[in-house]
Amino acid sequence: MLTNEEKRVNVYTDSKPTNPEEVNSDTPLESLNLNWRESDLPERVRTKHVHRLHPYLGKFIPQLVEIFLRKYFKKGNTVLDPFVGSGTTLVQANELGVNSIGFDISIFNTILCKAKTSKYDLVKAKREVLDILEKVKQKPEVQPKQLVLWEEQGSYYSTYLKKWFAEKSLDELLSYRGLIEEEITNIKIYLELFSRVRHVQQD
Repeated sequence: MLTNEEKRVNVYTDSKPTNPEEVNSDTPLESLNLNWRESDLPERVRTKHVHRLHPYLGKFIPQLVEIFLRKYFKKGNTVLDPFVGSGTTLVQANELGVNSIGFDISIFNTILCKAKTSKYDLVKAKREVLDILEKVKQKPEVQPKQLVLWEEQGSYYSTYLKKWFAEKSLDELLSYRGLIEEEITNIKIYLELFSRVRHVQQD
C-alpha cells in the first residue's frame, strides 16, 4: 500500500524491493529494485545499529549502501568515501567486514564517524553513563565552568545556549558534559549523544 506522497511518484510499483542480504557480486544490476516505500523500510529498520545516533540531514539509507557494498566489494577490500557525512558507508562497511576510509571537510562529521565506528566496552559504557547521570542529579546547583566562562566573555555561546534551554536544563547538560570530559578517556560517543540532545532541543 502506497502513501499519498508515494502515489504521486511513477517509479513506485507493486513489485518487491530488493532485500540487501540477497545481493552478491553476481546479482544483475537490472534486477535491483531500489524504490523502497515507507512500509518496506520503516524508521526502525532504516536507523539500525548506530544510524540514529545523530539526526544528520541528507544522509542516505544504509540499505542502499549495503546493496552496493555487497555487489562490488568483498570482505577485506577497502572502500573510500571522500564526502563521508554521517558515516553511513563506513558503518555498513564495518558490518560487512569491508575496510573503509572516509574524509570530510566538517570536523564534526569526522568526530561523528569515529563515534559510530569505534569499538566500545558496552558494559563499561553503560556504567559510566549511569554514574555520571547520578552525579549530575546530586549536584544540579553547581554552576558549570563552561557557562561561567562564556558569560564573562559575553560570547555568542552564552546567548545561544540560554535561548534554547531552560536554566536548570542548561546547568544539568553542561555539568554532564564537564563530567564526561573529566572522567572518561574515550569520550567521543558521549559527546555525540550530548550533541544529539542539543539538536533535538533546537528542533
